[in-house]
Amino acid sequence: MNAFINKFFAIREVPVFIALVIVFIVTSIANPAILSRSGALDIFLGVTVVAFLAVGQSLVIVMKYIDLSVSSTIGFSAWLIGKSTADGHGLAYTLTLITIMGLAVGATNGFLVGYMKLPSLVVTLSTMYIVRGLFSQISSGRTIVATEVPKPIAYIGLNSFTVIPYMFIIVIALVLISGNILHRLRPARDLYAIGSNLPAAGLAGIPVARRTFVAFLINGLLASVGGIILLSRFNAADTNSGMGLELNVIAACVVGGVAMAGGVGTVYGALIGALLLQSITLALGALGVGQFWQQAVNGLLLILAISLDRYLTLRVKPTTILRVKS
Repeated sequence: MNAFINKFFAIREVPVFIALVIVFIVTSIANPAILSRSGALDIFLGVTVVAFLAVGQSLVIVMKYIDLSVSSTIGFSAWLIGKSTADGHGLAYTLTLITIMGLAVGATNGFLVGYMKLPSLVVTLSTMYIVRGLFSQISSGRTIVATEVPKPIAYIGLNSFTVIPYMFIIVIALVLISGNILHRLRPARDLYAIGSNLPAAGLAGIPVARRTFVAFLINGLLASVGGIILLSRFNAADTNSGMGLELNVIAACVVGGVAMAGGVGTVYGALIGALLLQSITLALGALGVGQFWQQAVNGLLLILAISLDRYLTLRVKPTTILRVKS
């Protein structure tokens, strides 16, 4: 029985889920309105964009990389959708346009990191600024208003199935599909091997550069498709759309157990991490805590998550060495 309990709590997502339950209980005590339909909608709507982006970001982080360009990509994509619709183009043309844009950003990141061996932090920071600069230049300060949002996208953002918004249902579907792929497909499992030990992965015959390229490519594609979620969430878009989201996405992944040291984590944990951060924000708001301190608490939580990840990494490594020697 003790062995089962230890094994159960060894799952990285379990402590995060327990923390989520505790925060939800505390929040409901401080503000019973959170148990209402509108309260549930606030949680689900508030987490959709970050959770959607966290799926693609998880693929990158488990390889011990990072992608900061997702915020610019999703913001530009949301604006392009509205602009294309306002110009009279159909939804098929619009989706093709944002798909090409996302693949271009992802391919650029993947090529420079995977094949040119450049640091992912520097590369994606550069592409973040490049995409944001192009976005600002092309948009010329124009704001996409509600009347310019395609009706199907507006419908997704404004409607729900009981207390679950359609947007969040889309996120759940993406998480389930991605989680199943990461668990079952060999190329997806290779991402964990690369993050755990890059030289060993290469010696084992894993095409490291190709896997890295594809991971960034998928992340770029998801960021551009995420423009649909961002636009449906706010029913508007401007030059500042998506700005700063990259940090929230990374925080959700790390808090959810996706190790910055690479090789560990799931998209399920990233989703739970996003829900936990959103619940904490609502809890602090219910307790009358200001926005500055809300951000400070989230930052502290991120530091604690990284510290715990580092502790677990150092704790596991000696055990692994002893097993190899024996």
